[in-house]
Amino acid sequence: MSKDPTPPQVVAGQQSGKPESRTSLARTLGRSTATLMTASMIIGTGIFGALGSATAKAGSGILIAMTIGGLIALATGISAAQLGVNYPKEGGAFTWAREFNHKTVGFIAGCAYLGKGIFSLSVISLAFASYSVQIIPGLPIQLFAGAVILAVMVLNFFHVQLTTKVLITLMALNVSLLGLFVAFSTHAVSPSHFSNPLGDNGLFGVLAGAAIFFWTWDGFMRTAIMAGEIKNPRRTIPIAIIGGIGVAAVVFLAVAATTLGVLGPESMGRDDVPLFRAATQAVGTWGGLVILAAAWTASLSELVGDLLTASRVAYTMGEANELPGWLGSIHPKFRIPRNAVLTIGLIVLVLALSFDLRRLLAVASIFTLTWYIITHFSALQLRKEQRLTTPLFSWLGLIGCLLLVASLPTWATLTGIVVLATLAGFRLLWFRYGVRKFAGRVGHGGGNPKET
Repeated sequence: MSKDPTPPQVVAGQQSGKPESRTSLARTLGRSTATLMTASMIIGTGIFGALGSATAKAGSGILIAMTIGGLIALATGISAAQLGVNYPKEGGAFTWAREFNHKTVGFIAGCAYLGKGIFSLSVISLAFASYSVQIIPGLPIQLFAGAVILAVMVLNFFHVQLTTKVLITLMALNVSLLGLFVAFSTHAVSPSHFSNPLGDNGLFGVLAGAAIFFWTWDGFMRTAIMAGEIKNPRRTIPIAIIGGIGVAAVVFLAVAATTLGVLGPESMGRDDVPLFRAATQAVGTWGGLVILAAAWTASLSELVGDLLTASRVAYTMGEANELPGWLGSIHPKFRIPRNAVLTIGLIVLVLALSFDLRRLLAVASIFTLTWYIITHFSALQLRKEQRLTTPLFSWLGLIGCLLLVASLPTWATLTGIVVLATLAGFRLLWFRYGVRKFAGRVGHGGGNPKET
């Protein structure tokens, strides 16, 4: 296996002023932009869709549950940051596992992220359409969901700077609307709803609530996944991840505390749309409309961000010939992986038009946690001089992820394991019987690097 340049050589090459290859992605995202982009990709539909079901498990311990999830996200983000600054290329855990010669593990990580991304995009597009129906009655939900996916695909066809500006604008609007909800609902908050901080179900219930809400934190690693498009990644990636998680934590806890204070844990846990219910109860009809508008902008933001990063993982897997080679091509003008964007977008479009995938969100959580576990596994293999901090964060994050896996439904865990094991088995057959050689000729006009 040929080795990449050492991290100092990589960084030096990025800062030498040499023109970038037109067959590689363009490094255009600075520190402030990357931080705001990270925050915008965390603050999505999860706070609207997962808060009620998480509270049903955690009760009044929901704030502690969210904090536990945030701390595990932070530990995972620190692992990702250390890997991203040493190997500043696209692909996240797929790339990092391969750097340590664990190619099958990397393949499983890549498939897990693509599975999570495809399911999430499909469900969120339907949720976006459902929110829109509340504002514009009579819209055909599945057709509108398909139209939104097409619009997001088109946006992702152009320079990443444009996509990033859209994400940051949507986040600013979303946070402003949620701020209105918090500010105008404070008078209706009852302190008695906070009297039992661990909830009636105790620590186990808090952990179960943390597991359900955890996918809402997803987004903090996307800056590291897009490392090939980050300026000065060694400094930018850690700041963007930690800063993005910090911004999201303030928003999440403020909104959840307000909702809990207005509704109480029992009512909040029974409701699928607790923010809407709390806003309507505390403020009136216009408060509910504010929440609907916030959910609408959050859904659109998450669709843009999910497709942005899932396409980068597919691009990297195609470039490594772990998927068809044509996925690893770059548009010469816009320097983005258009084939990967188009392919994932079309798969999501078909799923959104054909199936109701909401029941499979627990499987998407397993895929997400698999990605994080492999991230920690890779970070623990960094040499001492490559680390930015103690490996304790990676160990804590790994243990936290395993606890969350244990808290999810058994059927979801088994389904995720079977799917990923089956894909890994197909991969072994792919290499054993030479199918990869054919794919390499189709994608690159020949060439068949050996599998190691």
